[in-house]
Amino acid sequence: MIAKLICLIFILIGAIFCFCPDDLSADSNKFIVLCYHAVVKNPDPKDPYTLPYSIFVKQMEYLKANEYNPVSLDEILKSKKGGNPLPEKAVLLMFDDGYISYKDFILPLLEKYGFPSVLAVVGNFVGYQPKDLPEPVMTWNQIKEVSKNSLVEIAAHSYDMHKAIRYTPQGNVAAAFNVKLFDKNKKTIETSEEYVKRIEEDFSKQQDIFEKELGFKPRAMVWPYGKYNQAAIDAAMRFGYQFAFTLENGWGTTEDLFKIKRNMLLTEPLDEFLKSLKAEYDPMREFIKMIKNPQEDKKLIRAVQVDLDLIYDPDPAQVEKNLGRLIDRLVEMRVNTVFLQAFADPDGNGNIKSVYFPNRVLPVRADIFSYAAHQIYIREIQVYAWMPTLSIELPDKKLNESLRVRAFSNGSISPSTSWYNRLSPFSEKTLRAIRMLYEDLASNSQIDGILFQDDAYLNDFEDFHPDAADLFKNTFGKELSYETLKSDSALFRKWTSLKTKTLTKFLDELKGAVRYWRPEAKFTRNIYAEAVLNPYAEEWYAQNYKSFLQNYDFVTIMAYPQMEKANDPLKWLNTLVQTVRNYDGIKKTIFKIQTYDWDKKVWISDSLLNSQLRTILKNGGLHLAYYPDDYTINKPMLNKIKLEMSTKTYPFGP
Repeated sequence: MIAKLICLIFILIGAIFCFCPDDLSADSNKFIVLCYHAVVKNPDPKDPYTLPYSIFVKQMEYLKANEYNPVSLDEILKSKKGGNPLPEKAVLLMFDDGYISYKDFILPLLEKYGFPSVLAVVGNFVGYQPKDLPEPVMTWNQIKEVSKNSLVEIAAHSYDMHKAIRYTPQGNVAAAFNVKLFDKNKKTIETSEEYVKRIEEDFSKQQDIFEKELGFKPRAMVWPYGKYNQAAIDAAMRFGYQFAFTLENGWGTTEDLFKIKRNMLLTEPLDEFLKSLKAEYDPMREFIKMIKNPQEDKKLIRAVQVDLDLIYDPDPAQVEKNLGRLIDRLVEMRVNTVFLQAFADPDGNGNIKSVYFPNRVLPVRADIFSYAAHQIYIREIQVYAWMPTLSIELPDKKLNESLRVRAFSNGSISPSTSWYNRLSPFSEKTLRAIRMLYEDLASNSQIDGILFQDDAYLNDFEDFHPDAADLFKNTFGKELSYETLKSDSALFRKWTSLKTKTLTKFLDELKGAVRYWRPEAKFTRNIYAEAVLNPYAEEWYAQNYKSFLQNYDFVTIMAYPQMEKANDPLKWLNTLVQTVRNYDGIKKTIFKIQTYDWDKKVWISDSLLNSQLRTILKNGGLHLAYYPDDYTINKPMLNKIKLEMSTKTYPFGP
């Protein structure tokens, strides 16, 4: 028995250390970037970023012994331009901040192995020597000395952007490249043009000091804290940069040299929950796992959809108290995602007249979204902005009326009186207005993603807007009318499909607006359960579940058995999950449960909620969410729901 146990242990160890698939050998355009900081003899045990000599030496020995091939930026660039492909098991070694240990210890060791490396220098650190660094940084003379080594490339890590700046009226700070600066004296946020000017000035200073001290301009930008956006990338290109590096986990590829992923080497996990397990963290074991198959973090979603209307109060001090109570609840529940309302809807009708962030389109009820998102985000909870897509009411009433979705009703065409008073997705004017709204949200807030509201639909009697009629005629060669559609079922189905595609294209534009400022943002879109259960329901909503799976990072099904009048909620949910499985959509689908019965105006019992959540999980569902939540009355009851909603029950993901 003991012999069998020992044998099993060795098999498991072999599986971890030897038999993991090595994806680097499968793609000549793929490589892994390893990101280091300081390497010292005895690092501060509270500093996870600084490695001891002994661990670093073992890691380099492992690369050499296992025939990994450290490469240079030249090799990557040549491969990108169609030259020699990268060698198998290609690795790029990078060292941030320019610490003295690079010159004294790291480079001599790398020379012995013949390993090239990249040193990223913060211009303002040299000579200034910030006090909170683990060791001194090199002088310009020392940097110039190592730059003459053929194995060394000196990269820019910004001149003075390796810092946090204030970006909200409430005083929150974030990475300087990642947010717009809030001027506390003027009480204004910098414009997009001012933001670009600020980063261009930093690029200019970095290039000037490189030319003065080193005799050349840097060609690689290492974004401080891994934070960047398309505006920063565009500016970097204008300054002649050829590479830029993030801090996302995963493979580097030659496909996009301005978003190259880097994998951080640590001495302990950054995740607070993993720390709380007090399990032994072996940097060498984690290193081996990383270089064999680096992966982006894949988490099971446990989300609460939160009404910011419940947080808002004319008194900022009360907003602070309200938000504190909500966050205490979220932290105790141990969810990892919040769908945070970014718009104001005090009437609860879904027709949006104002929002909670500065913008060029709608009035601002209060500038509190960025603050709330930040306070949640720093608790290691990802924040998706919950946003309308079409149901906004523009201040210009005449323009708003001209853009409304048109419906055929009682023999005539008029603005739709559906639940949401939506603007037509066929109109370029609608797109411009809502795109601006999304641009302003993304540029002024730190968000992880977007939850698209369920107002992105068109029923079978919509849309007869003039711009929709023009597209119909150009596509099908006929005039759009109810009679034409009624008499030709094949044409009706084609029109339904075109409406679905138009909504998808419209939301793609909004995704692009967000990703310009938040390149790492993910997107999920609400879909009605009936559109999943019944393929013919596409005619009623212009929503197609299969299309959603293809176009969004996640799909959020409004799994509301009470709203759908299901006689047996558990049986209904079972059918819903099985249908999702048939579409092979489990990994990308979030099942959102209703916690309040809007018809009966009562909260659903906690026992039924738990039964519903367990039914979803029992049938193979992975991602869960619920709505609404009311922290003021503890609904749903925290102690009753947190077992199913806690990510800590499933700490390692699917």
